[in-house]
Amino acid sequence: MQGSPDYDPGVPNEPSLDIDVLRAEVARLRDLVGPDEKSYVQLQIDLLAARDAAIGAEAALGTQRGYNAALEAEVERLQRDFRWFRDNVVLRLKRMRGRTSFVNAAFGRR
Repeated sequence: MQGSPDYDPGVPNEPSLDIDVLRAEVARLRDLVGPDEKSYVQLQIDLLAARDAAIGAEAALGTQRGYNAALEAEVERLQRDFRWFRDNVVLRLKRMRGRTSFVNAAFGRR
């Protein structure tokens, strides 16, 4: 069909083209273009799964940071209570060590 716009005189218009040549051309084009459509869909699914995992990890990180902040506040409160107890109870008892038998018993003296 010489009058057709698709006509190329350099390409034979016969079905006798070598199938191996065509397969090699398809493989070459796939190498140039990238993965096939099924692989592209799988890549999209993997990308969405990775994005969801990253969002979940960020949420877990936020939860962990909140938990750490609560623990730090609790430790600070316990340290403050310990200092108060030490300053107001233990040191007073040590000062009263020899004054009463109750304090002597508490410190292991008789």
